[in-house]
Amino acid sequence: MYLTTAQEMRDLDRYAIETIGIPGVVLMENAGKAVARLLRERFPRPGTALVLTGTGNNGGDGFVAARHLAAAGWEVVLWLAGPAEKLTPDSRVFYQVCRNMGLTVIQDAGERRGELTRRIVEADVIVDALLGTGIRGEVRPRALELIRLVNEYRRGAVVAVDVPSGADTDTGALLPDAIRADWTVTFAYPKWCHYLRPAAEYCGEVIVADIGIPRSAAEHRPPAARVNDPSWWREWLAPRSRWSHKGTYGHLLVVGGSRGMLGAVVLAGMAGLRIGAGLTTVAVPDGQEPILAAKVTDALVWGWPDDGEGRFAGDSVRVLSERVDRFTAAAVGPGLGRFSGEGDWLRNMLERMPFPLVLDADGLNILAEHPGALQSRSGETVLTPHPGEMARLAGIETAKVESSRHMLAREWAEKTGSIVVLKGTHTVIALPDGTQLVNPTGTPALAKAGSGDVLSGVIGGLLARGIPASAAAAMGVYLHGLAGELAVQNSEHSLLASDILSQLGAALSRLASDRARA
Repeated sequence: MYLTTAQEMRDLDRYAIETIGIPGVVLMENAGKAVARLLRERFPRPGTALVLTGTGNNGGDGFVAARHLAAAGWEVVLWLAGPAEKLTPDSRVFYQVCRNMGLTVIQDAGERRGELTRRIVEADVIVDALLGTGIRGEVRPRALELIRLVNEYRRGAVVAVDVPSGADTDTGALLPDAIRADWTVTFAYPKWCHYLRPAAEYCGEVIVADIGIPRSAAEHRPPAARVNDPSWWREWLAPRSRWSHKGTYGHLLVVGGSRGMLGAVVLAGMAGLRIGAGLTTVAVPDGQEPILAAKVTDALVWGWPDDGEGRFAGDSVRVLSERVDRFTAAAVGPGLGRFSGEGDWLRNMLERMPFPLVLDADGLNILAEHPGALQSRSGETVLTPHPGEMARLAGIETAKVESSRHMLAREWAEKTGSIVVLKGTHTVIALPDGTQLVNPTGTPALAKAGSGDVLSGVIGGLLARGIPASAAAAMGVYLHGLAGELAVQNSEHSLLASDILSQLGAALSRLASDRARA
């Protein structure tokens, strides 16, 4: 499923209307009807509805929703925030229909604030059809007042039409406030603000409604982003051949695990195996090898020269040449730590690995201080920063990362030629060609130490199997989030990273079942 900006959605609408020939009023009718349908499903008995409408096409959707609710027995009041003379042509059609039906239409005015407040308090449902996706810049004072009145006095449910009024469609910012919705019914495709904070917190449950825009409209000019949907990479989950062997599914090298942080490489190594890699080798400083060997039974363990303090020696990469031909992918960084000579160490590592790799944790922190380490890289690279690591890479504050996640991820993917997996709620996956994916799976329970190490191993294991880096990153993020959802049995607070590992098989099985049904 595509994910659109406001302009991309306008282009799709225009193509459907002008090229395909679908009248705009037909699309508006379908949109408003979808809003009314949701409310009729959620409220088996008719109630009272206050429909707040603007003068744009979003308001037209509201007029249609009001008509259908009234026909279903609801008591409906329309509150028009603007002069009727400024209605768009399509909106004017449905405004007149509502007037002809005898629906109550109240023209907004400052002196009617008391009446509006009363109606907000009394309404079982408020339909937010004020502003829609077309807003640019800050909300005008009167519209902002309406938004704040709804948030302060509403007692019933709120459904937003397309996007909550006051939310920036493309950035997820508030301009400077937005209506807090229980549901948002959006049309044809989801929008960026449905996934980006803070606006995403104001959307409630997002329902994507088909309003009749043909698939050919998006095929004519595809949006640059999409929701991370298994249909994009499911082909790589074909059943294993009965004639396969461990070598068929690749060999993952995990490099990390300095003193006190061995658990990270254990999680990453196990994740690589759980996701289907044929073999995994875990490389740690020499002094940590005996400790790890007593813990690990499923992976191979390889000791590299250390500095005597439980960390890698600055020249330890030299031993890679002894076995580099055995591996098909790597995950570098889980539990790595910081050490003398780390910049040259990382540069030599990236240069000597001809296969795809994942760079995570302290691997990213070292890269932030030695950005030239990527310049001689020949294989595909996946960077998996959390917001703090992304901030260090970009040399900005973490708050700046959170306010521009998709833009920053895209910029870094294009700048470095790497795939950037910017972790967090609705992880953003940015490809070097400008394509982006937003991940729908996951749970707050994943906010736990070790979760990122599991993700590194999952993506690394998929790379080891020979899956292209773009598909491996998207698939890995999706499966990691799904495994987290499946692992939450009692409380989000108690989930452990090892619980995610235990559910990777169930997540794979779920996708295989979905594929069989498809």
